[in-house]
Amino acid sequence: MAFFGLLGWASDMHRYLLSGLVTVAVDFGVFQLLNQVVGLWYLHAHVVSRSAGAITCFLLNYYFTFAMGDRSMLRRATRFVALWAVSFALSSLLVFSFVEGFDLAPFAGKVTAECLVFLFNYSVMKYWVMKREVSNGRAS
Repeated sequence: MAFFGLLGWASDMHRYLLSGLVTVAVDFGVFQLLNQVVGLWYLHAHVVSRSAGAITCFLLNYYFTFAMGDRSMLRRATRFVALWAVSFALSSLLVFSFVEGFDLAPFAGKVTAECLVFLFNYSVMKYWVMKREVSNGRAS
């Protein structure tokens, strides 16, 4: 039985990775556009790009990765905002530290920071934000 539980986890992780690729494309595309083309300061570009990525992330994870299909979108969105706030603060601190402290280019600092927060985000997303609640013997 544990094997089938592992298969479910792997399937979720594959969908999470696919959703993550789309989210990263939005986040990093907006970041590069704002920072390199428009000339917006890297932390301001990070705020806007991470916000665009967050909306993309929530919708993909709600409908595709974890296929919730229930009526708990508001509760899950509230939890997602809490996760996003912590994740955003952590990634912003890391981006700033890598750029200012380690003299990385802004894009390299952002890539490094986002890689470090990836597993934290997945764990919290799966086990808290999109956790299937059990009520009256049925998962929701």
